[in-house]
Amino acid sequence: MKTVWVVGLIGLSLGGGSMVAQPTKPVNGLTAGLKGEYFNGPNFEQKVLTRTDPQVDFDWNWQSPGPGVQREYFSARWTGKLYAPTSGKYRFSATVDDGVRVWVGGKKVIDEWRKQDDTQFVGEISLNGKQFYDLRVEYYNDWKGSIISVYWESPEDRRLMGFTAPPHQLIPAKYLFSRSTRPVSASAALTGRGPVGPSATGRPAIKPAELTLTAAKPVPTKRQGMLGGSAPAKLVSKPKPVLAPVVTEMATPTPAANPFDNLRAGKSIVLRHVVFAQSEYTLLPESYAELDKLVKALQANPAFRVEIAGHTDNVGDRRLNQSLSEHRAKVIAAYLVRHGVAEARISAKGYGDTQPVADNATEQQRAQNRRVELVVSD
Repeated sequence: MKTVWVVGLIGLSLGGGSMVAQPTKPVNGLTAGLKGEYFNGPNFEQKVLTRTDPQVDFDWNWQSPGPGVQREYFSARWTGKLYAPTSGKYRFSATVDDGVRVWVGGKKVIDEWRKQDDTQFVGEISLNGKQFYDLRVEYYNDWKGSIISVYWESPEDRRLMGFTAPPHQLIPAKYLFSRSTRPVSASAALTGRGPVGPSATGRPAIKPAELTLTAAKPVPTKRQGMLGGSAPAKLVSKPKPVLAPVVTEMATPTPAANPFDNLRAGKSIVLRHVVFAQSEYTLLPESYAELDKLVKALQANPAFRVEIAGHTDNVGDRRLNQSLSEHRAKVIAAYLVRHGVAEARISAKGYGDTQPVADNATEQQRAQNRRVELVVSD
């Protein structure tokens, strides 16, 4: 995925179709930094992390943005207040891979919510000096790459440099705020006092003020009634000894066959031990052993190309099933690339419910249709 520049123009002009941002009333409960919310899924499906970020300036380089957040196919939202120090024309830009949306004062000034190729967006809006404006930035990562930095050009910068290049100055942390649980005056917030630590890119920045993890809901199990609950445990002073059964002989387990031992062009292999979270494309750790075997097999057979094909059953919305199958295929392809298989040898495609291998009348049959296949070619 390419890294692209997205540019938005914010101006003082009130005519000619220009947008006008609405400043908020003076705010006394602000603290430094923006509220950052992180979600698994590219469209804010499952929130797993909330924290305060001093600026929007990240290059995660295929690493997780934070505890519980996937390395790919995730989204983030930053909200808070932007302080405009002077009146005049401001320009905003974003270096991003993949999608980005930015609102200032309730007006959308950047809207590039898609996989990115080189493009540019321009819009106009009015800001008055010494005012607070609502700021909202949304981002999603699709496959590969995970970069977002939001910049601005102040009226003073514009007078000095003009509009010859996209802005490349990060919005200063001293002008970014979010709600605080304790009262802080706006003038005190602008002094910039506070602890200083490294940012995600190594630049000096205000240390994040809070970190809140949102636990995922537990999945009910048949044993939940036995293990859960808050009833006090009974104390047993003298438990009766339990005798273990006598084992007279233990058979030596037969090693499981490697499904990738005899790769050949035209062969299709169902990845039976690759599993995802239910109705999601979060790859579960028990999948790694099988995928590692596949990596070794592909490295040993460099002439082969492979298609990772995702399939679903026919339950639910067909468009969602199509998207789910495609994302699951891409997650596996990304795993192979990260572990040393050349990207040019791999393609990923989702087929939804269009290629069933069994009827969908029973759950057992539907389980057969929910699969990911490896198709080998030369």
